[in-house]
Amino acid sequence: MKITGKKRIRNSEKYMSHINEGGKANIGVAITAEIAVKLQEIGFKTLLSGESLVPAPKFGPVSKFNVNGKDVPQKDKPKETVYRQQYWSWTDWDGNSHSRTVDIPYQRYPRKWIPAPWVELMIVQSGENKFVIAGDTITKGQTEETDIVHRINLMLAIFKQAEIFQENLERYEVPRTVKLGWDILPEGEMPWETFKHHLTPVLNSKSKGKKIIIAERLETISKYNPDFHAIGDNGYQGYIIFGFTRENLYIFENAEYGNATYVFEGDWKQLSKMTKAEIIASDIHKHRFVHLDGWKRQIAELFPHHTDKKIS
Repeated sequence: MKITGKKRIRNSEKYMSHINEGGKANIGVAITAEIAVKLQEIGFKTLLSGESLVPAPKFGPVSKFNVNGKDVPQKDKPKETVYRQQYWSWTDWDGNSHSRTVDIPYQRYPRKWIPAPWVELMIVQSGENKFVIAGDTITKGQTEETDIVHRINLMLAIFKQAEIFQENLERYEVPRTVKLGWDILPEGEMPWETFKHHLTPVLNSKSKGKKIIIAERLETISKYNPDFHAIGDNGYQGYIIFGFTRENLYIFENAEYGNATYVFEGDWKQLSKMTKAEIIASDIHKHRFVHLDGWKRQIAELFPHHTDKKIS
């Protein structure tokens, strides 16, 4: 996933959401003619695979921190008295020059020292393509979030762009980011535990009992491995779409107790432009499954070749 148009990011969640827990990735950029010029400006000489360096601190606060570390004010603690030195010089009435260094007391919050990450940039090659990557391969769920964010911000500070590559430096296939009243999550199979995290705003407003029932319905559909999800925004809030593009099926689920499940075929983009009322009232759905006994069986019948035989 490519990141452009930002000076820095605060967290990596949306840029890493398409990667499964335990998945490995590299943070870097592909070397184009423009990037090659920039690499030479920061000190690379040969641009051969394996050449590496720690960029100088001159590229702004992120690169400065990368080399020097930093003090972070601890504002949750009481201020303390510290001193800074100041050089004074003056001339007395008789024209004699005097000077001395004095310690000036002042109040400030205690500082916590954060060591320099010392992330290296390295030239690597895959096939005919070259890349510059920030540090070693990262592992989602194991590499510290602060480390991931720092590496992305270091690339943004120097190259004005960053990209999340697969471990083999192939690009991830990520979804279109089109706002159509839906928050379209990254394409690709998403484990239930990962998808459930995105549902927190949808489920939080429900009572405990309803939350369990609704989550069970959504988990049931997730077992069939949709290749994209969309969560309703604004007027569509509370609605979730599970996209099964291989089967040309789109399951429209309402995260409200007692509502029915609608199943559609056809053009997802066109469907997503319709209002909620139009979708339901136009009678264009292929199936309508009421949330009663047998609902799981009806969902299972949509996927006759699925290997999970335990769903009833």
